[in-house]
Amino acid sequence: DSGVEWIGQVPEHWEVKRLRHVGRYANSGVDKKSYEDQQAVELCNYTDVYYNEFISDGMPFMQATASAHEIEQFTLKKGDVIITKDSEDPSDIGIPAFVPHDMPGVVCGYHLTMIRALNDNYGSYIHRSIQSDHTRAHFFVESPGITRYGLNQNTIGNAPVALPPPEEQAAIAATLDRETARID
Repeated sequence: DSGVEWIGQVPEHWEVKRLRHVGRYANSGVDKKSYEDQQAVELCNYTDVYYNEFISDGMPFMQATASAHEIEQFTLKKGDVIITKDSEDPSDIGIPAFVPHDMPGVVCGYHLTMIRALNDNYGSYIHRSIQSDHTRAHFFVESPGITRYGLNQNTIGNAPVALPPPEEQAAIAATLDRETARID
């Protein structure tokens, strides 16, 4: 028994951990405005994540600026997962996109949370885990609001992740990527 009602049973050799024990995460505050005292960047925005399962080089990103600290913290790197953190509809919260390659010069924008796995093998698996019904249910139930709903840091960190060993994570993510691409 996973210990989480909506996950149910998992294989004995799997663990169920909270997202906070699998990756680091932070809400981006990089907005769409440009400032003279900041560096030029390309901005990965809410709609880039919401409408795309993967964030890639060929996408047309908005031009903006960011501070040196924001660039250091929010530049997209291979294995990052970005989720929508707020919306007018709680079912639109926690929509993930995966970053399969380093993207120097592209920064995660406002209204998004960047998740960076603590282990290189977790990134693509975390992406698929966040797409699962159990994580979507967690985010839906835990997003307070009336006209605008949002995820706080504690809710994101408490999201349960059913975690197989790294080699199984890689195999599961690769299978889901392959089959999803075939179906699409």
